[in-house]
Amino acid sequence: MSWGPGPRPAWVQHAIDGEGGPVYALAAQHLAVDELLAEARVRAGLDEFGDDDFLEPLSVFVHSVEDEADLHIVGRWRVREVILRALENRLRIHQYVLGDPGVVDERIVAPVVVTGSPRAGTSVMHELLALLPGTRAPLAWEYWWPAPPPTPGVLDDPRIPLADRDVRLSAALNPSFDGMHTQGARVPREDPSAMLMTFRSDVLAAHYPTPSYGHWLATCDMRPAYQYHRLVLQLLQRRQPQRTWVIKAPSHLAHLPLVLEMYPGARIVVCHRDPLAMISSVTSLTATLRFGHANGVDFHALARENMDQFGRNLDAVLAQRQSGLLTDAQVVDVRFDEFISDQVGVVRDIAGHFGLPIGDATEQAITDHLAGKPAARSGGHQHSVDDLGLDLAAERSRFAPYMQHFGITAEFGTG
Repeated sequence: MSWGPGPRPAWVQHAIDGEGGPVYALAAQHLAVDELLAEARVRAGLDEFGDDDFLEPLSVFVHSVEDEADLHIVGRWRVREVILRALENRLRIHQYVLGDPGVVDERIVAPVVVTGSPRAGTSVMHELLALLPGTRAPLAWEYWWPAPPPTPGVLDDPRIPLADRDVRLSAALNPSFDGMHTQGARVPREDPSAMLMTFRSDVLAAHYPTPSYGHWLATCDMRPAYQYHRLVLQLLQRRQPQRTWVIKAPSHLAHLPLVLEMYPGARIVVCHRDPLAMISSVTSLTATLRFGHANGVDFHALARENMDQFGRNLDAVLAQRQSGLLTDAQVVDVRFDEFISDQVGVVRDIAGHFGLPIGDATEQAITDHLAGKPAARSGGHQHSVDDLGLDLAAERSRFAPYMQHFGITAEFGTG
């Protein structure tokens, strides 16, 4: 089975063909950082962004979009709106904290951090651990517009339907994405969505073919992103009773020492999968995301990009575990095959390891939750390792120490 994007939705093709009307006129204009900052100030009715450490990555990203991304007109409209929303959120968050400086004194106590290979069950793991008593995961709508913080007991916040329409746009741009990843305002969200306000976020690198920005992101200081993420969590819990956060991002794998610095006592769950299977799945997913925004996708180049990026992450966690920087007390390693075969049992073991409460009612809630997610039980969408254009034998050899150390079962041969 070869990857193929399928036909574009009619509304997207009409816009590309010049039939979208005046709504896309602004999208055709060149992106300029100063103009984006000015428009965000007007939209939010606020002036101060706080620290200016976001300006360099914003500039790198904007130039990468203009010089490299080859976005179609709907993609240009979308990326412009994403940038402006991130800037508006910075303005609102800064203003809120000025009025309530106690936000920065909120304690984030020993969160559960889900990380590991993408497409290794991290999203489902995130959802299931957030069903444990006394835990809470940040929802998509909360990261989409964090300030002011949610009001306890209010279930119909007006931001929810707005966020739902926005986060569902990935599927609207390419309907096949719905079979790959769950989207919705009330679905737990990955942490790079909170880091988006710093413009140090792999959300941007995943959605748009921006290699210069991707290289900058891989080599930059991520401390401002993690500091901002902590601020967002502090803000979201400001009006709420204390609960244990369950947070998630595969990209945390490259920054676990920084995670532990930001969140002392963090309890880390690392999801592992055959690297070839992971790259096959994640490349299919990111190719689909990018085709929703760009005129075309170089699938082989994307596979190489993903292999290099996520391979570095796997090298990092192997080195940290072998050196003892990450201890067995801090980390639970979960293999994809064992998770798929007994998700309730794996969650029970994680809860026991970290001293988190679980009982029959929670186990039933997990079973009920999984009943509505058949892909979570079967391992996800269809994809083929043969599409990648990689030297599979060389990659298998490269990752042999990683697979041996964590006892990972190969899902594919090498040809």
